[in-house]
Amino acid sequence: MYKPTKRAWVVGLTAGMIIAGAGTTFSTQAGQSYDSSNVGISNRVGDYIKSGKEEDPVAKLTNGLASASDVTTSKKKKVEEEEVDLIDASATDAKLYPQFKGRAVVITEDNVNIRTKDNTDSEVVGTLARGGICLVKEIGKEWTKIASGSCEGYIANEFLAYGDDAGKWCDENGIERIAKVTTATLKVREDKNESSDCVTLIPEGEEYYVYSVSGDWTEVSVDDDIRGFVRSEYVNVKYDNPLAISVEEQEEMDRIAQEEADRAWLAYLAEQKAQQEEAEQAAQAEQTQVADAETDTPEADEASQQTADEANTDETATDETNTDETNTDETNTDETSTDDSQSSESEEATEAETEAETAAPAGSTGVDLVNFALQFVGNPYVWGGTSLTDGADCSGFVQSVYAAFGYSLPRTADVQAECGVEVSLSDLQPGDLLFYWNGYEIGHVAIYAGDGIVVHASNSRDGIKTSPFNYRTPCKACRIIGQ
Repeated sequence: MYKPTKRAWVVGLTAGMIIAGAGTTFSTQAGQSYDSSNVGISNRVGDYIKSGKEEDPVAKLTNGLASASDVTTSKKKKVEEEEVDLIDASATDAKLYPQFKGRAVVITEDNVNIRTKDNTDSEVVGTLARGGICLVKEIGKEWTKIASGSCEGYIANEFLAYGDDAGKWCDENGIERIAKVTTATLKVREDKNESSDCVTLIPEGEEYYVYSVSGDWTEVSVDDDIRGFVRSEYVNVKYDNPLAISVEEQEEMDRIAQEEADRAWLAYLAEQKAQQEEAEQAAQAEQTQVADAETDTPEADEASQQTADEANTDETATDETNTDETNTDETNTDETSTDDSQSSESEEATEAETEAETAAPAGSTGVDLVNFALQFVGNPYVWGGTSLTDGADCSGFVQSVYAAFGYSLPRTADVQAECGVEVSLSDLQPGDLLFYWNGYEIGHVAIYAGDGIVVHASNSRDGIKTSPFNYRTPCKACRIIGQ
């Protein structure tokens, strides 16, 4: 019988172990499953968007702001309670878009829920809108721990883009950009060259909406009347990504919105009631006219004529009795004096009414006017508009604010600049008007609010807002109140 040598025995045993090990490896690979979340993350987060329109079962927690975006994750296997292995943080590298280093943005069409834990059964603490930015704290296989605004929690990986991928997505999806001035005073020019006219100066630290960036020049919007170019080296351009909104913040916004809606409804009801009362008064006046017309008959005319004849007879008798011409002249003189007095009083009353229409309410000051104007910060800008709530342009905003205090101002900024008394920029008081040159004429007006701040209707992007008084170079100041 053949007896194997020791060497042959060792070789055979080794081969068997290799085959067994290979079989185990093959079996493990065949049983492993992947989906869009873990495949994407391991390949720099690959495919971030997955369709899904089912109703979000926790939408009520955020008063409708939270969307259905994260509900598709509920179909996946629930993440186990044990610690999740972290993916390589290089996914958040940003060499082309430094703004997004260590950060991510939401790439869904709707808002995304932020949850307390890495599963869809956990509580919603807030929401992040499309294009919203967050700090990446940990990237798991299916969920990312983030911080944004006042919120900290988890968002499903498939709804985020990271690092340079986030910047590229913002580029391709029209996310707005903001230019922050990094030099003491920066010239805004008409064209992309230093020989073109300077239309205004803007100060360090202020931010402006970016229309375009082309090499050495960045095109910015200052107000509704100015759009020009600045040197790119003197501004820091960043994408204007929104931050998260917490459940508590959303509830407060909903409360304020409801109060505004209630006020608008009550105002509508009051207007309808006033119109109804006016219609009733008109109808009553018409009925009175009809009744007066019915009493105007031939019989009534005859009685009226008889009364007039009797009165004439009495006057004739009185004239025959009163023969003292001197007394008659004195009486006529007294009557003339009385008429002049009544006429003078009437003129004074008319002047007082006119003055009441143009003067501010008793006790009103520039501070009162500013406090009134500040209530409308955040409301929309509408070119040609004069509504403090539905939308106004710069001069329409000023006109309506002053009208509430009894002052009648012209409609446009250039004509408003001729009102009141011109004052020095070093002697500004709350309520004064500040005017700005656009390179051709006075094209913008704002209300000085004190402490170096103005309140104004800026542009369609920002609406009614506050700014430093020198966010662009003012050219004139006028005082209306107290003059």
